[in-house]
Amino acid sequence: MGRSYSKKTIKLLFGSASHCAYPECTEPLVFKDRGRLTVVAQIAHIRSEKPNGPRHEPDYDEALLNSFENLLLLCGKHHPPVDQHESTYSAEELEDWKAAQTAQTGRLLPASELPEIIAALEQVAHAQARRSALRSTWAAFSDAALPFLDHAQGATSREASHLTEQLVSDRRAFNSAMAAVLREGPQDMIERAIAVRDGCDALVRHANIYGPGWIAWRALDDARTHPRTESHSTFPAVWAQDRLVVIAKASSDGSRAPESVYSEAKSALHAVEGITSSHIRDLLEDVSRPESRRQAVDDLNAARERFNEALEQFETGAQEYLAGAP
Repeated sequence: MGRSYSKKTIKLLFGSASHCAYPECTEPLVFKDRGRLTVVAQIAHIRSEKPNGPRHEPDYDEALLNSFENLLLLCGKHHPPVDQHESTYSAEELEDWKAAQTAQTGRLLPASELPEIIAALEQVAHAQARRSALRSTWAAFSDAALPFLDHAQGATSREASHLTEQLVSDRRAFNSAMAAVLREGPQDMIERAIAVRDGCDALVRHANIYGPGWIAWRALDDARTHPRTESHSTFPAVWAQDRLVVIAKASSDGSRAPESVYSEAKSALHAVEGITSSHIRDLLEDVSRPESRRQAVDDLNAARERFNEALEQFETGAQEYLAGAP
């Protein structure tokens, strides 16, 4: 912030520059109209003072971080990309910009103008901090929402119990991120976040209903197509899958398969290496649903589409807000 820099440093910065350091940018840093100063300059660090900041150098002299040597003046348009895309703008390149900027003819700051300059820099720094906080909050929210896409189908689980643990962990992280959005605002972003939350809820409902079945089917498909040993027979898995399909067809037609088919499916599943008792339970429950497997896939795709649309609108709103923020 403005008060982090000495009056001497501020005088040197403005005394050596008349416009933004970005090459070919002619945006004035300070202009005076009707007796009032307007400061559009932002003080940028060549090397960040923060360990996780852009172009931070651990071995750089700490005493020089907020000194004239490590600072240059940029306009509000060019400061954000320089810090947000640090890999594109190296410290060496910014050193060249500074050398060119110090060759400009700046303006001497009368003692009467210095407090106004410092106050304006404080306002800019406050706005920058606000943007940075919002950017972090909204990025964390998006990151917290994304795992629900994978876990809706139990994609990273081998057992339903693990899926349940994942969903609980996902929800805890998401609730924390949601609370941060509610605290920070603004209202239109809160409304977009609520739409994302509704999308997450739909994915969770699908995961709770169909997730265990998806996990068990994957285990069975794996046992059928990738036997653990060359001598291991895949016949039980193939036979079990056939019996399960018969049960599913009868259930979706509104009837029930004969008990003999259920018994055959259970016996075959018990003989499949890698299939647990919970897999067997979840498979039989899944195929006994009145809705078809195709309907379950359609429901999941619809939930994913609503979620993706809500998240895209949230992220678009974040970009537009940050682009237009002072």
